Amino acid sequence: MERNALADLDLDATADAAAIRARYKDLLKRCHPDMNGGDRSAEHKLQRVIKAYQQLRKSGLVVTTSGK
Repeated sequence: MERNALADLDLDATADAAAIRARYKDLLKRCHPDMNGGDRSAEHKLQRVIKAYQQLRKSGLVVTTSGK
């Protein structure tokens, strides 16, 4: 499950927590309709990115201090 989640973030198995967080933020900006002129064509990718990040948090690969 973690490998699939990393793949959805376009990362490999060697990615650390900082790389995962950075890639997540980057993909949010690129895929979110509010950040790209209202274009909803990347909405499916956005949903996969969010789900992948949540999975990685649950598995303990990403630890946040704010609970997000």
